[in-house]
Amino acid sequence: MGTQKEDILRQLSDAEVDELLQLYLKRYGPLHFHYLLIYNQRKWDQQLSRAGISLEDAAYISMRKRFYTHRNGDFRRYGTYVSLHHDLVQSISFYSWQAEKPTELYECLEQTQRIEWHRGALLTNVDLGFCARVKEIAVERGAAGILNARQCYGMILPHAQALKARVPDLPSDFELRTLCEEDAPLVHSVWPNSGEGSLDYIRALIKFNKSLGACRSDTGELVAWIFQNDFSGLGLLQVLPKVERRGLGGLLAAAMSKTIAKCEEVTLTAWIVSHNWRSEALLRRIGYEKGEVNEWIKLAPA
Repeated sequence: MGTQKEDILRQLSDAEVDELLQLYLKRYGPLHFHYLLIYNQRKWDQQLSRAGISLEDAAYISMRKRFYTHRNGDFRRYGTYVSLHHDLVQSISFYSWQAEKPTELYECLEQTQRIEWHRGALLTNVDLGFCARVKEIAVERGAAGILNARQCYGMILPHAQALKARVPDLPSDFELRTLCEEDAPLVHSVWPNSGEGSLDYIRALIKFNKSLGACRSDTGELVAWIFQNDFSGLGLLQVLPKVERRGLGGLLAAAMSKTIAKCEEVTLTAWIVSHNWRSEALLRRIGYEKGEVNEWIKLAPA
């Protein structure tokens, strides 16, 4: 193996990432999840740049995905990319449209020193055709095993339909508002995936992404919320047990879908774990349909 400077993964420049984005748009269209992932990161890059936030600012590391490709390949041919993202754990996304066997992508994963296989990395949005070999590579490269492999599917709502989404009437004892930084500790405290994120991530989302919360009209207590996630879709929807079955989840999902669509010409998405019938039913009522199925693979640290 060479040094990291000579690693098989070569970081793409901003201009090359923009080119990669257009390649995915041309090949797959605006409904493709890897297109949406790249699109959203470039949006975040521009927001952080305008705010004068340094690339090395640790408080915003959760919003900094780095994109790489095969050092000896041409990303224009196969669209091969590996995205690395650091937080409490490293998360990795990757894709290639190389036909039959994605040799170029597998070489990247097999040979790179940039992936922290032994530290419990999270592999996100893994194409089902890649899963078997990727799990083998993870163990070969130092993971203690597969801690969890969740099959998830993306729910999709085209932009034109999101603009027309019907938002249910808000019960009179609640009010809606945008979240603020003071809300971050509460959101983080009940976030089921907080082990894979951080309080800084929640704060950054509140500052730079769209968010919406439902509060009691009499006390102002925050009891439900939703965020725009790193696919520019729906994420972190949470309704506290004390106000369940009041329709707040569906209302927030519909309102956020419409809000995003009014501000960005982007496909709306939401990732849910397979067989989560309740979430699927909630999204279908708004107009979402089941799209791509992937695995999210959490590795066991050595």
